[in-house]
Amino acid sequence: MRVRAPSAKAGIVVGALIVLPMIGIVLAVMDVFVGYIWSLLAVIALVVFTARVFRGPGESLEPRPWWRMTTTALSSAVLSALFVIQAVTGLFRAGSTPFPLAVILGALLALAVAGAYALSATRLIRVERTRATS
Repeated sequence: MRVRAPSAKAGIVVGALIVLPMIGIVLAVMDVFVGYIWSLLAVIALVVFTARVFRGPGESLEPRPWWRMTTTALSSAVLSALFVIQAVTGLFRAGSTPFPLAVILGALLALAVAGAYALSATRLIRVERTRATS
């Protein structure tokens, strides 16, 4: 399954961003730690799903190389920056939460995702430069 239509991509992401936190909140009512861990795992699953399934215009339906997260270097760079901001914000507020270690774990996972997007951006820049010189 590959998703190309922008409206379908938006629907999947918006739907996930509405439903997944709702589940996290319900779990957090029972146990804050479980709700937080669920939310972290849900974000990681959404990132992996979108990186493997979403395709840009003109992009092949073949499986992407393992390092490729988005269609363009710019979109990978923007997403990398957003996850870095999320990680830094988490690290600054870790001390004021009931589970600082869980928040630190979340920040480290966000940094790992940011690193994956940054790797994708740098490799896509190389691919784009190679195409331009060919």
